[in-house]
Amino acid sequence: MTNFKVTILGSNSAISEHGRHPTAQVVNISNQLFLLDCGEGTQERLLENKIKWFSINQIFISHLHGDHYFGLIGLITTYNLLKRKQSLTIYAPKQLKEIIEMQLNVSETKLAYELIFVVTKDDAFYKIF
Repeated sequence: MTNFKVTILGSNSAISEHGRHPTAQVVNISNQLFLLDCGEGTQERLLENKIKWFSINQIFISHLHGDHYFGLIGLITTYNLLKRKQSLTIYAPKQLKEIIEMQLNVSETKLAYELIFVVTKDDAFYKIF
């Protein structure tokens, strides 16, 4: 039997509201963790929920509204500071690769692990739902 669990780390939109957090969810399928979106504060919410975030090897960004990816560069660089070695795959619209690469270049950050981008179609997420 496959184990399946979804942890809602945040479900709020761009405007902050007390007790709610920007969007991020962790899906656990047979102890394989997937992060869906990565709003600001995702790292803190992972810690609060005692999620083994080094077990996250795939991140899916649904679209490029800031509340869905503004926490991503922090997570990527924290992984680097904590000496992550395993590759990290990000599924996202093509522009996100440029955004992340620019942030890494400007901060002169060289990752110790491989960051893999898989381009999604801009409207593919909406066709699923």
